[in-house]
Amino acid sequence: MEYRILGPLEVLGDDGTPVTLAGLRERTLLASLLLSANHVVSADRLIDVLWGEEPPPSALNALQVYVSKLRRKLEAASQTSPIRTEHPGYVLNTFPGEIDAERFEELVRSSEATGPEEAVTRLSEALSL
Repeated sequence: MEYRILGPLEVLGDDGTPVTLAGLRERTLLASLLLSANHVVSADRLIDVLWGEEPPPSALNALQVYVSKLRRKLEAASQTSPIRTEHPGYVLNTFPGEIDAERFEELVRSSEATGPEEAVTRLSEALSL
């Protein structure tokens, strides 16, 4: 999987095919999980992010539906189940290098320990992200 958050939010499956994200709430849910990748994000926090201070009475059920739909899309694109339910909410499991922002940071960090030519190459690659 490849998660792109350094520009418009995009997800590419294992085969490079874009994953279609539907609507603002699904995109916001994914972005919230990505910003806390590999850590539990509580259902309460996700409800706050998706609906603000006055969520509808059905917010928890709606959140579960959004997570279920997003989970199915990501599973189909990766043959794994990157979203898991973990009390008190959800975790998006990612591997090193799957999120472009992490790759950017690593390229910048690693450029500091190289010669000028390699540093330029790595920084150029980072900027292209």
